[in-house]
Amino acid sequence: MSIGFLLPGADAPVTWRGLMVQKAVQQLLFDVDWRGADLRGPGLDVLVVDMPPGTGDVPLSFGQLVSVDGTVIVSTPQDVALADVRKGISAFQKLAVPVIGLVLNQSYFLCPTCNTPHHLFGSSDASKDLGIKLLGELPLTPGVSTGGDAGLPYSLCSDTDGVSGHRWRDAMAGVAEQVWEAIHPEHKAV
Repeated sequence: MSIGFLLPGADAPVTWRGLMVQKAVQQLLFDVDWRGADLRGPGLDVLVVDMPPGTGDVPLSFGQLVSVDGTVIVSTPQDVALADVRKGISAFQKLAVPVIGLVLNQSYFLCPTCNTPHHLFGSSDASKDLGIKLLGELPLTPGVSTGGDAGLPYSLCSDTDGVSGHRWRDAMAGVAEQVWEAIHPEHKAV
């Protein structure tokens, strides 16, 4: 489900505020049939919502409309990006939404010759500075851009990027497991 489906064209901006945003969030949560094509599925176990950084109307609407089991912050490790992350964490705390942890995207470049990680944009110490758990670090991988441009989730086409693709998939599998355990502690792996 994408807000892009509601826009008149690919280049049309989303210029909604306040009540328009809240109504769109309500429709996403309560009017979309999440059971699958046969309409007999169980619905959702997890809903992933990609939101822009900061403290805008969308996280406020989610926090007010539904019980949110947790949030995962995804950011690059640059200081300027982490400044927005701090604000986002503070907003979620005010809404009593648990912050499960941080995923560092484009955390490092993996040298294709020697497989040495190079942290080009900052270190992985960001989670310590923010006081949240580091769930995973995703390498800077060309296939992410290629897949995005083609409309394909990288997790479905990451076999083409060698070691960095494998590290990306492994990191995301680890993130998924940690998120599942955080929201369903009764299913925690031993």
